[in-house]
Amino acid sequence: MSEIEANVFTVDIHGEVDVHPAVDFVAGVFGGCAGVLAGHPLDTIKVRLQDANLGAIYRNPLNTFIRIAKEEGPQGFYKGMASPIVGVAVINSLLFGVYGWALRHIEKSPRGTDPSLRSIYLAGSVSGFVNSFVACPMELVKIRLQNQVANSGYPLYRGPVDCIRQIYQRAGIGGFYRAMHCTMWRETPSYGAYFASYELLCRKLVPAGTPTNVPTPALLVAGGLAGVVAWLVTYPFDVVKTRLQSVQQDFNPQYRGMADCFVKTYGREGIRVFFSGMSATAIRAFPTNAATFYTVVWVRNHMLNSAPNKQKV
Repeated sequence: MSEIEANVFTVDIHGEVDVHPAVDFVAGVFGGCAGVLAGHPLDTIKVRLQDANLGAIYRNPLNTFIRIAKEEGPQGFYKGMASPIVGVAVINSLLFGVYGWALRHIEKSPRGTDPSLRSIYLAGSVSGFVNSFVACPMELVKIRLQNQVANSGYPLYRGPVDCIRQIYQRAGIGGFYRAMHCTMWRETPSYGAYFASYELLCRKLVPAGTPTNVPTPALLVAGGLAGVVAWLVTYPFDVVKTRLQSVQQDFNPQYRGMADCFVKTYGREGIRVFFSGMSATAIRAFPTNAATFYTVVWVRNHMLNSAPNKQKV
């Protein structure tokens, strides 16, 4: 999943609430920012462990955390955060706009009834596919900045703007879409699994008749677990994507593409490498989703309750 993950809470998948799309858009932006702030340090640890060159430097998530804190200070955990923060608005509006459109066209059940999990999975997959076109360049910049290590022998970027400038000067627009196929393979089934597992968990954990527009512990658990499920489904593709988007691929290419990266990585490092950084990702997924969910619901309710006469916003 992309960095702005798990904002399914802003979408009324049951079609029972009629609000202006701007409400969900604004709530999603704030929720996405909260999720990035909560999860970016662990995402940096995950990316360092996934990188073929840096993976040999760090032994495990704890060792990575200690070394980053000691060698780079607290700011080291937030390298590359500007890219996903800026991308929140674009990704949220695109992701959930496409999701709502796809679900309305896929699901044919009467209004007011729960859509099937199959329809939710397919609609989520469609939104993930479209989202990959935005996630790929955004995460390329994020990964380049996160993996900057002094004395690495590769150029360092002064910030997101400088990173974008250097990528464009070296490879043009196409340079921002390195590992695009891999991003599609990750995003498409991942968002399908997220939306479907979140809905399934809500149906199992939330008692019948309980409002789903308040941040209850059950919904927070459902969101957190759904985020973990979504990562488990396609995590090996995320490892390969990180390697294909690394700065080393520009100056000393090791892989010809996604399939070549899978084959060479397996041959050199075995099956376990495709799950490197998975523990940090699983730990990160829960608070990220919880922060996203709580913020989205709080902002959404605040906007609806602040509307004149509480009429439809």
